[in-house]
Amino acid sequence: MATVALTGGGTAGHIMPCIAVAEELAKHFDRIIYFGGDGMEKEIVPSYGLPLYTTAAAKFSRRDILDNLKIPFILAGAAKEAKDILRRENVQLLFAKGGYATLPSALGARSLGIPVVIHESDYTMGMANRFISSFAAAAFTSFPETKGGEYVGNPIRREIFEGDASRARKRYGLHASRPVLLVFGGSSGSLKINEALFGCLRSLTTVYDVVHVTGKAEKERLYLEHYKAVPYAEDIADLYAAADVVVMRAGANSLAEAAAIGKRVIAIPLPKSDVSRGDQVLNAKSYFRRGAIDLLPQEELTPGELEKRIEKIAALPPPEPVGANAAKEIVNRMLRILESRRSDGARG
Repeated sequence: MATVALTGGGTAGHIMPCIAVAEELAKHFDRIIYFGGDGMEKEIVPSYGLPLYTTAAAKFSRRDILDNLKIPFILAGAAKEAKDILRRENVQLLFAKGGYATLPSALGARSLGIPVVIHESDYTMGMANRFISSFAAAAFTSFPETKGGEYVGNPIRREIFEGDASRARKRYGLHASRPVLLVFGGSSGSLKINEALFGCLRSLTTVYDVVHVTGKAEKERLYLEHYKAVPYAEDIADLYAAADVVVMRAGANSLAEAAAIGKRVIAIPLPKSDVSRGDQVLNAKSYFRRGAIDLLPQEELTPGELEKRIEKIAALPPPEPVGANAAKEIVNRMLRILESRRSDGARG
């Protein structure tokens, strides 16, 4: 059978949906490979048993515009490298998740006539996906409001639906009789959320067992009863299952996961800045309009406000799960694209 390739890198937000798609692709393809750069994919992808090929990648800088002048030169060399790998591996189809790490393999695939399918997780298409969509065989989106693609929802890993609350309680020493508060700021953490939590933590731990995914950059360490801090959680599915309330950023994948399993969520989106195009704000507003989450803007984030929001949402019943796992639908579309190309080749 044919080989299919996936690409997406930098943060877990680009990688985890690829893993969800890979789980479905494995039902139809003997070999699945992965293209990435120097981000978290170097740790995550091999743990799922996928061969990882890394190429150079240059990220667009919103801070230093002159630094972007080197991008075409880096990209040209990386695209040639990716093209050689695609040809050698006999790749028939490429799934691209967006982000700067996807461009080399997408350009390599284009030059070889390999169809590229893209998926955008955020409310608006990112720069890489907007470019790739000009030659993509298909473009899919997670939000019905997103322009430039067909709405299918977000690919979600099977393990998210299989979390074990008792396993999390045992691992983190959580009390069966106490509600659990899960706090995380995305794969890189959030200093703003961490600071707000630290300001009300002593009060919160009188009620909750708090599991705090701090991010690897957080240096402050607090030692309190009923508080457990970890830099990164590989068992997020178990933590979701155990959590009564979740406080998090508004990455599209985290929102989709929590909504799909019916969690009470307080989302604190990363505001638009020189490091963010503001997509998290739009993501969160979309879910808020649908009644799936509570939205706390970062400019309103204080320890007192955070504690008040937690108390309020904890008193509400859990929301009904919303959204579905789009991985199967995406893979079905990919199979139809591949079959159509084979039919055209046979006729030719």
